[in-house]
Amino acid sequence: MAPSSMARVSGRASPEAPIDLVQLATNTLGNRDLEVQVLHLFKSQSRMTLERLENETDPSVRADLVHTLKGSARAIGAARVATACECLEGDLKAAPNAPTTGLVAAVTEANGYICDLLEG
Repeated sequence: MAPSSMARVSGRASPEAPIDLVQLATNTLGNRDLEVQVLHLFKSQSRMTLERLENETDPSVRADLVHTLKGSARAIGAARVATACECLEGDLKAAPNAPTTGLVAAVTEANGYICDLLEG
């Protein structure tokens, strides 16, 4: 079931897509089941990370959360999420409670795309 839904949407892959499906396939060695698992994990982890980020007051913990999310985003080809993380990392150095609106928007977009991929 999952492989066919991924195949249907993979035809819509484009440079503007929130997830680079070619990079995802490369990083999962073309294993569709693994792609699905990784996307589910990212969706779950990114939501939890945003919740923790909003409630966290320790600047070093906030920076670590953003850095971890950046690595996860790069692994699945979510370039806009990774870029938003990089921007927020810089902002957090200047202001430990920097707003996360750009990151939230990028994650929301990526997770919506993931839902479309998985639920097709």
